[in-house]
Amino acid sequence: MKSIKDFLLKNNFDYFLLPNSNEFFLEYLPKNHKRIEFISGFTGSNATIIFGQNKNYFFTDGRYIIQAQKQIDINQYEIINISHKTPLEWLKENLNSQHNLAVDPKLLSKNFIDECDKFLTKITFVHKNPVDELWVERPNINNNEAFCCPENITGESFSSKKQKLLTSLKYDGIFISKPENVNWLLNIRGDDIENTPLFIAQALLIKDGKMIVFCDKSRVGKLNLESVDFVDFAEIESYFKNFVQAKISIQTDFKTTNYWIFEVFEKNNLKIFHQTCPLEKLKSIKNPIEINGSRSSHFYDAIAVTKFLIWFKNCQKISQKNSEISAEQKLFELRKDCPHFLYPSFETISGFESNGAIIHYRATSSTDKQIVGNSLYLVDSGGQYFGSQFCGTTDITRTMLVGKASESMIGDYTRVLKGHIALARAIFMHGTTGSQLDILARYHLWQAQKNYDHGTGHGVGSFLSVHEGPCSISKNSHVPLEAGMILSNEPGYYEEGQYGIRLENLMLVVDHNEKFLGFETLSLAPFDLDLIDFRMLTYPEKKWLKEYHQKILLVIGNHLSNHEIAGFIEHFGIWKIDNYLTISYTKSNL
Repeated sequence: MKSIKDFLLKNNFDYFLLPNSNEFFLEYLPKNHKRIEFISGFTGSNATIIFGQNKNYFFTDGRYIIQAQKQIDINQYEIINISHKTPLEWLKENLNSQHNLAVDPKLLSKNFIDECDKFLTKITFVHKNPVDELWVERPNINNNEAFCCPENITGESFSSKKQKLLTSLKYDGIFISKPENVNWLLNIRGDDIENTPLFIAQALLIKDGKMIVFCDKSRVGKLNLESVDFVDFAEIESYFKNFVQAKISIQTDFKTTNYWIFEVFEKNNLKIFHQTCPLEKLKSIKNPIEINGSRSSHFYDAIAVTKFLIWFKNCQKISQKNSEISAEQKLFELRKDCPHFLYPSFETISGFESNGAIIHYRATSSTDKQIVGNSLYLVDSGGQYFGSQFCGTTDITRTMLVGKASESMIGDYTRVLKGHIALARAIFMHGTTGSQLDILARYHLWQAQKNYDHGTGHGVGSFLSVHEGPCSISKNSHVPLEAGMILSNEPGYYEEGQYGIRLENLMLVVDHNEKFLGFETLSLAPFDLDLIDFRMLTYPEKKWLKEYHQKILLVIGNHLSNHEIAGFIEHFGIWKIDNYLTISYTKSNL
């Protein structure tokens, strides 16, 4: 930390702002772009540090507050929850026209810099990031080649997608700043980021149909796309300097375009206008082939996760000891049994007892708990699936009882489940936004004066990022939901220092009729019936739960052994609806 302070003092900077991002504003970063992890030890995805000459300020959201308290040196940083105060709000309150704020223009958006310009007169752009100067043993850049996804699994050709984009343009061209959008448009993928099949690239599309893709050109390999030229990232400035179509108007999203790119455009007489990228919405509404790919991916995921939950319950029955890491490894091995499984869609969250209360916990050798005693085990995981006939991305969370449950565990779990079921069963009008649905998942917790500090649902990509906009379910989500969107349903509750609860399925938005929409639940894995107070469930909630568990066996029963079916019936096949109901299954009637 002394080196950052020396950097400030040497250059007469009052503060240096460092977001946990790169020039592409990716949520999950390549290893060689994780500057905040290097400088602070924090491994979460959302963080911003404001370094000062006398004090440093660490900003993150509610998912990561406990994690930050454990991972970073609290003597070096003051931790601030961004739901209470954002970095921009802090800057407005604490800096004035006399302060000199240093920033890396490649790591901040045009919008952010514009907001800072309103109250600061001294913003200095640092083109050599001081963290990079300190990072001597920086990981190497990935050099694997990008690859094409055939139309039979994407459902639409590049030329068809490009034509839709061209017809939506308001100006002479569009700069596509988000690599996810470029990948979806071109039907290409890569492995630049762990757990996300992404090839890092940006693109410029002109109304005449010509497209320039900025990337690591050495990794383009056999990609051969009509009317597409590939240009190295290192040549962006020289490319626009020699751009023959000067003074044309270009649209781009100021929220996702870094300020350095914007300066390059301005220097070369391009007229730049803010427009939300049309690809955001096009990408979020899955076509029938993408939807079938998601259903196929969830089918294979259901087999692995259900087998894991049966195994977990059987381990508890015979007092077989496991740890967070060994349980995580077991689930990974079960997913690997599917030949179409590539890798997890994010780092698995496998947390027992107090670790389960850390919303984005990651088990390590130093934190690995033995799963013994009386508490709750939370496992949040997913997979990237890629076969010759389909591809897709999954994400699912279950919370399981270990030992005996307390009244508070059962009460909290049941309230979370009621919220989950309420959202899964929701029928809502066209034009409804995620913010209008969010209360359904929180209502029963609120009645007990409890809540959770994260969104209820996020959009999910099609063999892309497990977190995808623009749709979501949260108090801040104002994008209308449309048929074809895939979102998570994941209410939770976290008792700090004791246990965490989260119940997550992925859902597809479907047409209910001409005026109304609803959800189709894609994820299939049983809930822990030992944690439910059935007296708190209504008849429709019990009916939904019964039919959901029946569907699991009907869909994947032939892929379970007789022993596993017996385990399912014992642990998940009996539930209470008015009186106890016993539903028996055999291989012959599945």
